[in-house]
Amino acid sequence: MEIKRMKNWQPLEKRPFRYKKVAMQFFCPLCRTERAITTGHRLSILNYAQIILLTGLVTALSFPWAGFKGLAAFFPIWLGFESVRRMLFSKEVPCPHCGFDASWYKRDVKVARKRVEEFWAEQQGHIEPISTQEPNLEAAVE
Repeated sequence: MEIKRMKNWQPLEKRPFRYKKVAMQFFCPLCRTERAITTGHRLSILNYAQIILLTGLVTALSFPWAGFKGLAAFFPIWLGFESVRRMLFSKEVPCPHCGFDASWYKRDVKVARKRVEEFWAEQQGHIEPISTQEPNLEAAVE
């Protein structure tokens, strides 16, 4: 079975420059634009060093009141770093050209399709994105 591919496909944007320290590089499956994500979803060695230093600082500052119990601050600090890192990654995943979000596509295809439609509705100049709710006619009359 032979797969036919388009010979002259044109992406929405040709990237004239390269990102440094790219965590992930791929093509958007919807608009075929070359994408690069610079933030990884996992903590790096530098992040763990920052967590340890911040824990040491919190322990030193709270030592007169809490003693070595300040070392327990490691876990909330770690949780904070982890959640911020994942939020930054998820913010970078949607395509800025077509609105396709691979993470939503993996979870729920209908929601991903709706988000792409909302993106294009906003790009077309509509003030509000398309909603599936019934319009409130009573509020419109008043």
